[in-house]
Amino acid sequence: MVLLGFMFIAVPSARAMGSRPEMMTEYTEASQGTLRFYLQKVLFRDSLGRSNIEFSYSLAMDQLQFIADGENYQAGYSISVIIYDQDGQQTAGDSWERTVKIPNYHHLQRGDSILADTLVLPLPPGGYRAKITCRDENSDRAGQFDQQLTVPSLSSGNYIGGVKFERDYHGSLIPWPNRIYGDGAGPIIFRVDLYHQGSDSLDLKASLSDPRTQKTVWEKTQGIPDRPGRAARMIIPVDSFPDGNYRLGLVINDHKKNLLWQSQYQVMVQNPALLTRGDFEEKIAQVEYISRRSEFDSLKKAGPEQRDSLWKAFWKSRDPTPDTDKNEYRDAYYEKINYANSNFGSSIRPGWRTDMGRIYIKYGQPDETEKHPFEIDSPPYEIWYYYQDGLKIIFLDRHGFGDYRIVYANREI
Repeated sequence: MVLLGFMFIAVPSARAMGSRPEMMTEYTEASQGTLRFYLQKVLFRDSLGRSNIEFSYSLAMDQLQFIADGENYQAGYSISVIIYDQDGQQTAGDSWERTVKIPNYHHLQRGDSILADTLVLPLPPGGYRAKITCRDENSDRAGQFDQQLTVPSLSSGNYIGGVKFERDYHGSLIPWPNRIYGDGAGPIIFRVDLYHQGSDSLDLKASLSDPRTQKTVWEKTQGIPDRPGRAARMIIPVDSFPDGNYRLGLVINDHKKNLLWQSQYQVMVQNPALLTRGDFEEKIAQVEYISRRSEFDSLKKAGPEQRDSLWKAFWKSRDPTPDTDKNEYRDAYYEKINYANSNFGSSIRPGWRTDMGRIYIKYGQPDETEKHPFEIDSPPYEIWYYYQDGLKIIFLDRHGFGDYRIVYANREI
């Protein structure tokens, strides 16, 4: 017996393949468009035995436009989910509207500037296309996910509802689909929901490995209680882990050690204040885009005894709220690094070293993107527009390997 897994085709997860579950890796991704948010989905069965999809999202407040409302500032946004069947006909959908009020703009620079929620939509077994859109009410900027999904039949009674990543946010657990942990975001927290007939005991084994060293840095096995709607939650401390992407491997075995399900998930750890000998040079190279030449040269030439103090001083000088433990500028910068690595990297170089990654890190998400992947008379190319900066950039994938290089910019960048 294997446990079936709920699957969004665009973001793979494990499901039954023959007599042995296949190991796949699920990567986090941000929405497409001019508003960035993160999304995760899990399947659950309600008290009547019907299948439901739980959509949970996280959205940074600074993605929204706030306008004055008396003595406060107010923003509004909507989340819509539209489900299409395999013939392209809309078969389900719903929308939710939210209003946010803050006392002043300083509130956006504090650590409690995250919006997160969970939305539920009933959906019977079948194959679908899901279009999930988050739209800012004041600016009309929008981000979108467009993904194929498969909802398995629940008649067997044995399936994995999914893995939900969470974060401890001021003492409460909130959805955390971007899976960025460490400095400011705390330990890795995730919950596995499964529905399993029978009274035999099950074990969940979790292991965290560093792809750079191919070594396991943390592992734990935990029993899953024998009760309806079984679930297991784990917490992984990451304070001592260097910056970087890690692989979280999950395995479920029965009491006879038979493999029932397995999957892998990419998570990111950010501990920018933690310096190790191996990653110092890379960290220095990553801040070249925002450092003054004198700062950059000092960091590169620093000896081991000077590195920590210079590194802390570099980020302290850019901290918008120096009286707090959180450095919002630094966190936002490394979130851009992570996004660049996830979206623009290739087998040739990591995403932050690519031309697209460099522009994204310096200027953020473009206001408009033109993609031309299948032109007859030219290699694939993209055009990025930054209207506020009056900037137009053309990237060309000259050799067809996904290595887009800048071939035109209308001003110095």
